[in-house]
Amino acid sequence: MNNPEALKICFLLLILECMVGFCDYRSGNKKRHGQPEEEEEKKLGFRLWSSGPNFDTDLPQDVSGVVGQTAYLTCRVFDRTNKTISWIRHADLHILTVGRYTYTADNRYQSIYNPTTDEWILQIKYLQKRDSGMYECQVSTQPVRSFFVRLNILDETPSKLYGEESIFTVQNEEEVAHAEITGGTEVHVEQGSTLNLTCVVKNSKEKPHYLLWYHKNETIDYTSPRGGISVVNSENNSPEITSTLLIYQVGDSDSGKYSCRPSNTDVATTTVYVIRDEHQQNLKSINNNAHKNKISSSFLPFLVLQVLVGVLEWCVEW
Repeated sequence: MNNPEALKICFLLLILECMVGFCDYRSGNKKRHGQPEEEEEKKLGFRLWSSGPNFDTDLPQDVSGVVGQTAYLTCRVFDRTNKTISWIRHADLHILTVGRYTYTADNRYQSIYNPTTDEWILQIKYLQKRDSGMYECQVSTQPVRSFFVRLNILDETPSKLYGEESIFTVQNEEEVAHAEITGGTEVHVEQGSTLNLTCVVKNSKEKPHYLLWYHKNETIDYTSPRGGISVVNSENNSPEITSTLLIYQVGDSDSGKYSCRPSNTDVATTTVYVIRDEHQQNLKSINNNAHKNKISSSFLPFLVLQVLVGVLEWCVEW
């Protein structure tokens, strides 16, 4: 091969390599395998930090309340691990709550943890004008990470703009709103079966900010070592607000008083009695008695033999 032909081939190869490199450069910033960049950015949009605890930024950060009523400030943290959640009032930098404990002499403030939704709620009762301002939900990382909620206090409800008739209707509905646990004030369940308690919130104009279950006046922990505990809540668009508590393989320790506590009604209670199946108990008693009789029957010949041997020995000696 002469030099002109070799130079021509090298030149063509150089052009081909440049074209391939140009195509790779143009397509290098594109997502492949059906994963557009916009979708990935949207998926990770709520993350304020690339790793560690992150706040649910879809929760409201501007809340309005009315003087004399109750306000709820909600905070949810993803990937919390063992970090502690605190609520701080910015007006005086006062620590109001740490975890599930309230650290203020003002009884209007209360820390509420909703294990169903993993929400840390700051409840403020009997609102006053001085309660307005910024509140901080803080995670005990190093350095700390914060989620801010502004509370606005109104002198009267917006419904008053629509006339006294609508006010009377709202107040009337709030008076009759109540919760009840289906099945009555007493529930009997067999040991080893599943306990099913359903709490229904009736005549409520709006969905409760939270709904908690209690056993013997203590919040039920769905992640406790006992296991076998779950809660099923009604959908947001459901006409009836319900919450169903399921406890599998109930035992004696699961008996006692259960309470359903929505944020906007009084507490509903019922008493659970764990009973044992009488048929199973009778079979167990019969088996135990039969086993005892079997032991006695097998021991009787041996006892008679021992008596006979003793009599013969006595006769020989005599």
